[in-house]
Amino acid sequence: NLRQGQPPPSGPPMRLKEWLIAQVESGGYPGLCWEDREKKEFRIPWKHAAKQHYRQQEDAALFKAWAIYKGKYHEGVDKADPSVWKTRLRCALNKSIDFKEVPDRSHLDISEPYKVYQIVTDVSQETGPSGHLRSRAGVGAALALSL
Repeated sequence: NLRQGQPPPSGPPMRLKEWLIAQVESGGYPGLCWEDREKKEFRIPWKHAAKQHYRQQEDAALFKAWAIYKGKYHEGVDKADPSVWKTRLRCALNKSIDFKEVPDRSHLDISEPYKVYQIVTDVSQETGPSGHLRSRAGVGAALALSL
């Protein structure tokens, strides 16, 4: 069950891109939705914990699920720390080559704030049989050198 942070029953754990798309598609997190499906843009609720109407159970649910999925939080064992969960997901998104934040589409100063991210599809990269990214440009360059 992805909502409980478990990897899929068969195969290796999903990468952030696959995991996050599954969460958006699940409809299980209020506010997590497609902003523009064709442009592969989606909203992530981004409420600050210091705000008056912050509800940890709901507002930190996605961040908590990512922490559980990555094995960084074990319910009933570890102390709940929503700000750390949020930081972990933000850092993972920023570090990932699969995502780009779209700041001019984000709204952080409203009662239900959110950030917009775009899934970046780079045709110069593809996934090899091992699940690792291969660069087509690198293959082409190696081929050109051998000619």
